[in-house]
Formats: sequence, C-alpha cells, structure tokens
Amino acid sequence: MDIFKVKRFDTKPALNVTLQYNNGSPVDLTASTIYFNIGDLSTYATYRSGLCTITDSTAGQCSYNWDALDTGSVGTYWGEFEVNWGTGSLMSLPDDHSLKIQVSEDYN
Repeated sequence: MDIFKVKRFDTKPALNVTLQYNNGSPVDLTASTIYFNIGDLSTYATYRSGLCTITDSTAGQCSYNWDALDTGSVGTYWGEFEVNWGTGSLMSLPDDHSLKIQVSEDYN
C-alpha cells in the first residue's frame, strides 16, 4: 500500500506518479485527460477531484498539484487516477484502491 503524506492545507509537494499496467509497462497517456480523485475510505465516495498535468505521455508520467481544499480535512483517504482518452476508453488506477492520502494536522 502506498501512502502519500501531507499536512492540512499544504499544496506542496505535488503528487508525481508513473501510471502503469499490472505488468509494469507504462500507460501511454497521449491524447488523454487525467483526473485525480480523492475519496472516503469506507464509502469510496469522491469528495474532491482535479485535473492532472501530463509530464511525459509515453512514459505514463503525470502530476497532480494540490489545492488547499484537497488537504483541508484531516484524515486518510483513497486516491485514484482516472485516465480518459475521449474515445469511450476509461481506465482507473490503481485498480485495487492501494493509494492512500494521509492528511495530518498542522501545528499553526
């Protein structure tokens, strides 16, 4: 299980990932749009969603820049990348809900 840790209301660092098929080969992101969804661990209901930036389409690399509202509530959430090629093809990664986002209290 991968856990990305961030403090409440922080917007850095960005979440940089390489999206891969189960066999480890990169997903070709050419001509795609990618959204990062953040949701509740128990209900899987999405509570935030935002557009990702593709940093290397053929290597499957993208980045999500946090908004302060993404990290505004302390807790542990699931994260999912939704790749849409606009041709009716859609892929959600990771496919096993293994990406967790842990938002910790800040000390202001």
